[in-house]
Amino acid sequence: MEVIEARSIFSPATGFIRRGGFDFTCNPYLGCTFGCTYCYAMFLPQNRRPKEDWGKWFAAKQNAIELAHKEAPKLAGKAVYISSVTDPYMSVERTLRLTRAILEAIAPATPRLLVQTRGPLVVRDADILARFERVRVNISIPTDSENVRMTFEPKAPLLERRWQAAVELQSAGIPVGICVTPMLPIEDSSRFAKKLLAFRPDVLVLQDFHDSRGGFGADTGPAARKLLTAGSWSTDKYRDLLQRLRMEMTVYEGEAGFFPP
Repeated sequence: MEVIEARSIFSPATGFIRRGGFDFTCNPYLGCTFGCTYCYAMFLPQNRRPKEDWGKWFAAKQNAIELAHKEAPKLAGKAVYISSVTDPYMSVERTLRLTRAILEAIAPATPRLLVQTRGPLVVRDADILARFERVRVNISIPTDSENVRMTFEPKAPLLERRWQAAVELQSAGIPVGICVTPMLPIEDSSRFAKKLLAFRPDVLVLQDFHDSRGGFGADTGPAARKLLTAGSWSTDKYRDLLQRLRMEMTVYEGEAGFFPP
């Protein structure tokens, strides 16, 4: 673990996050220990580490809490996205509690908050999330297969733990989005579709595992593309599942699904 000093904890939103309607992003950490093979964050300018080290390091912004209290007034009436280039609920958050403290600091000021995570630890903060005027927790569940998860996200939480977190948040009255982004190979499309429909997320987002041709996308590393081509998954299978789900509920695709609550 590294410790760094941040100049600001809330940055003006850019790219698809800005286009989606957010005003600010917040990243309590730099880097991410989940180390997903397709993560675009490993290619960002602030990541000066070798790409092959992605998932093996993170840095905690030691002044994050102080900055959150200092900068909270500028969030009045604004929409905030936590987190855009890290996961706010990595395992280390259990002890460092930076994300929780930031939420406590901004709850009185921020009317609209979206938390993006694949970390079941988010359930711990349901009490604070309930204080926001409008809030949604987006949980990333890109496949139904633990074998696939182990291939593409070997250090990320088990899929069933993510589903359980989604259920617990929903039971606590917290709106939940499910992000199948990017959709990794699916073992049983019919069963996966039924599970998604039975849960009835407030927002359901799908995205194909595509070739972004060198840009930031769901496939930014050649290692991830190589893993995908080794299997039998295809864009046609993605489209079939997308259409099946759209027969039963609203499904957003790609960037269109990331908008403030």
